[in-house]
Order: sequence, then C-alpha cells, then structure tokens
Amino acid sequence: MSIQVLIIEDESLIRWSLRQKFEERGYAVTEADSGTAGLEAFDPDMFDLIMLDYRLPDMNAPVVLEHIARQERLQSIPVLVLSQAGWADDARAATAAGARLFRVKPSRVQALRDVIVSFWKEHAQCHHQQSS
Repeated sequence: MSIQVLIIEDESLIRWSLRQKFEERGYAVTEADSGTAGLEAFDPDMFDLIMLDYRLPDMNAPVVLEHIARQERLQSIPVLVLSQAGWADDARAATAAGARLFRVKPSRVQALRDVIVSFWKEHAQCHHQQSS
C-alpha cells in the first residue's frame, strides 16, 4: 500500500510540482485547491501526509488544521505548511494548530524539492517511531 498524500494548495503550478515529486516516489496524491475542498477530501483513515498552503482563498492553514484536529488521528499525520512569507506569527499559528513543519515556499523548483526531501526524511523518522 502506497503512502497517501493530501496537497491543499491554491497555486496550480505548485500543486503540479508537488504531485510530480510525490508520485516519483510512488506516493498516491489527492489535490485540493482551497481549504474547503481540502476539508471535503480529508479522511483521517486515508491520508499519511498533508501538504498545506498557509494562505488559501477561503481560509488559512490554522483554520484548516482546527477543522482537521477534530479528527482524533491528526496527531499521527505529519502536516507541512508552506507559506509565501516567513512571518514568525504564521509559523507559530500553524505549529500551534498542529503542523509538524512550517517552511517558506521556495521560488525555485530545486528548493521546493529540497523542502520535500527534508519532509520525507522527517516523515520516515516519525513513521518508523510509530511502527516501533
């Protein structure tokens, strides 16, 4: 069974780039272009990873995470929040709402790949610890 990833991102090019990188690794990807669409797609028993844009057209990441947190399993699902800006308040709000990592969206594809690789490494460590 492959790892299931939910990408909640309103920018289609970033969604496409993330999908490509995850699918290259054999992950199954579900995309959502808004917080509402992400919440509709979310199933705590289906997803292993969530990539979440901080600023969506209809809500921000902490609001999405608050809705998801009502599901008991959120604690075990790693969430990476990406933001165009690296404001400390945004990072604090996202991590307080349940995000594992907060990163500024890189402007270059290679930098985005580096963020994904870093997230994979952290996920692998978390997944290994949960399996032990």
